[in-house]
Amino acid sequence: MLGFVLIILLIAITDCSSPWQEWWMYEGVSGPHYWGKINTKWILCSKGKNQSPINIEPKDLLFDPGLKHIKLTGKQINGTLINKGTDLTFELHSTSTVLISLGPLSYIYRLHQVKFHFGGNDNFGSEHSVDGKHFAAEIQLMFYNSDLYTNFTQAVNLSRGVVILAIFVKVKDNENHNELSKITNFIEDVRYKGEQMDVNNINLLKLIPDSRHYMTYDGSITQPGCQETVTWIIMNRPITVSKDQIYALRTLRQDLPENPQALMFNNYRPTQTLNQRTVRTNINFVSNPN
Repeated sequence: MLGFVLIILLIAITDCSSPWQEWWMYEGVSGPHYWGKINTKWILCSKGKNQSPINIEPKDLLFDPGLKHIKLTGKQINGTLINKGTDLTFELHSTSTVLISLGPLSYIYRLHQVKFHFGGNDNFGSEHSVDGKHFAAEIQLMFYNSDLYTNFTQAVNLSRGVVILAIFVKVKDNENHNELSKITNFIEDVRYKGEQMDVNNINLLKLIPDSRHYMTYDGSITQPGCQETVTWIIMNRPITVSKDQIYALRTLRQDLPENPQALMFNNYRPTQTLNQRTVRTNINFVSNPN
């Protein structure tokens, strides 16, 4: 009976006239396994060969001495914190400009938004994993190629369009992250889907770990439509937040106040097959980097 219900739901979802076409979640019949079936424009979610996230195997990392350090220009940002239902997103105001270049990049990319993925406990929540182990959360800084394209919407569908700088988050008792508090202090104002709040004067550099080392590979957006236009840069060290801060994120809801039981946590896509891709790093393990 359950199988029959799932088939009926999928028929409704894939009907081009159905409002379900844009409806997706992280579990059940609208979860990651079905994204490529919900909307034909999202076929890469099922058929793509360069999908993200991935599990990073330290033994398979390729040291590339040609990888430069990352250059970030600009640091103070203003924007709007939005409960999207599927994630918490900080969208930059047009007056805020942060650029990323160098590293593995041949172009300059402009920061568009910041997304937060997190789990229901401290052992899961990050989209990427290292040696099969996840972190409690992953913060993703999403940039678009401002040399070639006019905005993120255009860039995400085109070659070398997007860079995502990923930051792992670990939890430690009473170790409050001061800059992240500028986000978590407003959780009460964006608890339910569709709620939003302007947040100003975030120092982006303080959200990034104090390290020059990273891993990089070619992959995809981790939400529908899973476009394979992303250069991923994953910092090799996490930031540390307090239990109170991660708990604040876990109180976010994925729906309206009429459905308060629908919690947002565990909003991460399962890791995808590497498919012969190379994960490069500027970490020279022989020299034991700081």
